[in-house]
Amino acid sequence: MRLSFLMFPSFLLLFFSLGLIGLSALPLEDLKKDVFTEDRRAILSMVGNWKVSYRFNEIFSLHPSYILHPSYRIKGYEKVLLLEDKDRHISLQHLLVDPNGTVIKHWREDWDYEKLNSWSYEGNNRWESVVLDPALVKGCWVQMVWNVDDAPRYAGYGRWIHLKDYSEWTSSRLGRPLPRREQSRRSDYNLMESIMHQLVWQQGWIIQEENDKWVYNPSERFALAREIGVIIYEKEQKLDFTPADRYMQKTADFWQAVRSVWKSIFDEYRQVQYKGKESGRKLAEKLTGEAQRYDSKAVSGENLQALIFSWIKEHYLLIPGKAKSEPSL
Repeated sequence: MRLSFLMFPSFLLLFFSLGLIGLSALPLEDLKKDVFTEDRRAILSMVGNWKVSYRFNEIFSLHPSYILHPSYRIKGYEKVLLLEDKDRHISLQHLLVDPNGTVIKHWREDWDYEKLNSWSYEGNNRWESVVLDPALVKGCWVQMVWNVDDAPRYAGYGRWIHLKDYSEWTSSRLGRPLPRREQSRRSDYNLMESIMHQLVWQQGWIIQEENDKWVYNPSERFALAREIGVIIYEKEQKLDFTPADRYMQKTADFWQAVRSVWKSIFDEYRQVQYKGKESGRKLAEKLTGEAQRYDSKAVSGENLQALIFSWIKEHYLLIPGKAKSEPSL
């Protein structure tokens, strides 16, 4: 038994040496290109029509007086549309669709390869522009997640790994506001710290969340509980998703203008913050309603963007200045 154990590392060394001989036949740039292509393929495979199940469970307390809350489970249907594909930038729009044909614009995820300009959630409904260290994001995809009204939500960076049966992206640790499922029923914490995983395989894809729920105030900072969330996307072929296509065709120009305004805001301003507790909800309701009523013949272009900017300023404090630099390696 001892002899077998001692021989095991030598076997591994021989195995990996033989593998590296094959890999060395490819130039380094070709290897990078192949990985980049696989990364893109994994991201683009999330486009489609999906049956979705959400499961969230608090698994243990991180504070002596905290009592775990009941688990949360829900199911639904989502269409994920490809908004943009520009090689190093991919944008995916999620739309909720119910069996009656009702469509609700859901979250958006932007994927950018080795992107330096980003933003981070700093707590208390405040987001701050940041410049990432090139060494940190080398070989990484930065994922920015945007709210239902295209306002910022959270962002992180990480690498994809590709195995025989699946591909998986794992994020850096990131800050998030309360999830929508808890905004109206929880007031005992105000910040979520998460590590996000997105895993794609032949049957669909999965989001796995490792969430720590924090009380994060100037006078006190402590964690309450650890939660694990799993969102499973399975291919759906029976439900009619054409209402989602019609919704996006009708509102595409409006939401494109909203995205352009938010890009300009993060280019110019150092911080954005809700003016009040209900600011996020009110702005989302305003923009969602305006999207439904949108008529390109009545207003478009710069006039539309000026209107959208004025609506955002009603609900957000915009603080000018330069983006801060994130700590380097």
